[in-house]
Amino acid sequence: MTDSASRRTFIAATGMAAAHVWVPGTARGYSAAEMRAMEETIGVSKWELDTPALCVDLDALESNITTMQARLAAKGLGARPHAKTHKSADIARKQLAAGALGICTSKVSEAEALMAAGIERICMTTTNPSPSKIRRAMALRARSAHFIQAVDEEKNARDLSDAAKAAGLTADVVIDVAVGTRSGIPAGDAAIALAELVSRLPNLRLRGMLSYDGGAQHLTGFAERRATALRNLEANVRVFEALMAKGLPTEIFSG
Repeated sequence: MTDSASRRTFIAATGMAAAHVWVPGTARGYSAAEMRAMEETIGVSKWELDTPALCVDLDALESNITTMQARLAAKGLGARPHAKTHKSADIARKQLAAGALGICTSKVSEAEALMAAGIERICMTTTNPSPSKIRRAMALRARSAHFIQAVDEEKNARDLSDAAKAAGLTADVVIDVAVGTRSGIPAGDAAIALAELVSRLPNLRLRGMLSYDGGAQHLTGFAERRATALRNLEANVRVFEALMAKGLPTEIFSG
């Protein structure tokens, strides 16, 4: 098939009059020096800011944080808000001041940035499988006794224990138990066995289990989201009950 025929077939199959591919140029974030320079704008009226500029309504933000914390506290639940929603140490401080138990991060780089800003109660909700990320995670654990990281398979658990031993410390971990197609070890005997292994490894301390039903976030309507989330978590609840029966730590973390 010629190139022209291939293009015509693609356009016909997609129902488009034309296909356009945009290849972005080089993109980069701000350097630390640039971020420090931006601090000089603190106190400047929003009407004087260059655009585009993200502005946050502090009254609304603080009201939302207070309301969420109050509703969870009324149910006897602790909060560990996820920093991926704001990536801001200032907002994380407000959440902790309102009563949050800690802050979650997705990546080790996010955890490093928050800890550099003085946020120490961090739970990293994804695993650190590579040697370099394991070393970075152990450096964070050395700086803070409140740092927790997820694990979802045996080799990673053993690698974490070895790295913790080499660093002269004990690392706190949670078992990431999968819900749907997200990351984590499938709920069932394998998850229980992993928790038992972590509890035996000399340089790891089991804190409990982590679960996150990301797919439920895309469902429309609270009733449907609630019903689906509860149904999806049934197998995870059985893992939780099994850990309780074995006397293992059963703190529950939500990613």
